[in-house]
Amino acid sequence: MEKLKILSLFDGISCGQVAFERAEIPVDKYFASEVDQYAIKVTQKNYPSTIQLGDVSKITYKDGTLYTENGEYYIGEVDILIGGSPCQSFTFAGKREGMVTDENIEITTLEQYLELKENGFSFKGQSYLFWEYARLLEEIKPTYFLLENVKMQKHWQDVITRTVGVKPIHINSELLSAQRRNRLYWTNINKGEIEQPKDLDLLLKDVVREEDNDKYHLTKIHHQAFLKSYKWTPNYLDEKSKPLLASYYKQPPHCPYIPCEQSESGYRMLSPVECERLQTLKDDYTEGISKTQRYKCIGNGWTVDVISYILSYLKQ
Repeated sequence: MEKLKILSLFDGISCGQVAFERAEIPVDKYFASEVDQYAIKVTQKNYPSTIQLGDVSKITYKDGTLYTENGEYYIGEVDILIGGSPCQSFTFAGKREGMVTDENIEITTLEQYLELKENGFSFKGQSYLFWEYARLLEEIKPTYFLLENVKMQKHWQDVITRTVGVKPIHINSELLSAQRRNRLYWTNINKGEIEQPKDLDLLLKDVVREEDNDKYHLTKIHHQAFLKSYKWTPNYLDEKSKPLLASYYKQPPHCPYIPCEQSESGYRMLSPVECERLQTLKDDYTEGISKTQRYKCIGNGWTVDVISYILSYLKQ
């Protein structure tokens, strides 16, 4: 298989790059668009040859060259465009406002978005950035593309489907990891015909390790607050983990907490390494940034083995 030229939008900590490596798909050049300094630091630590392009909204493509805020780069034909555009306005855990302007104008076509952008409209949240993915998909016309996002309202799912021209594949990360994580994947790899992966039957007990640091412990005060204000339940080791969120560092009660005899409350958070394992990353992949930023970066990332599974169809 020839080496591929890849453009990754919303690259985060480059879980896509890990997935290509794990799927044993050779990479020629990997161009990444990301703005979070901590995510970029993790990527460059693990993949120092990554070419960082900066803000996705400032990237254009013409005659084989990427014009970006970080410079001009000749890439030629792009073999695959990948990305997971921000999900906060789609997720059922949020307000579900979707892709709208500050004036609540719904954006349902690329042409409409470009016109609104040209006329100086501002947009709510970050999920509207899907349209930047759609813009570059149209400009570049890569051989393959892969887009990931959360399970969402049918209205917005249909908008994305009409725009990219293929129906999404629903894969829950629980099939290949110890974490429940419902996601949609739009791709033309194998003409979008991707079968469900085999269930590996992984549970929390398969990723948990001995953690004697009390910084992961849930205090009695927080525990009581969770019980009083939320329908809080712990995550037991013979279960799948609740889905990781980028806000785990804030101790949201709907994230996973496991039993811990050493904790005054009887429970603790998962450590960053355990979270990496839930996303099927290698241990300490995100080491080198603060614990807070590690949780955020991991929660924003992909489940690597799911992406690797989809990419494996490139070799068929």
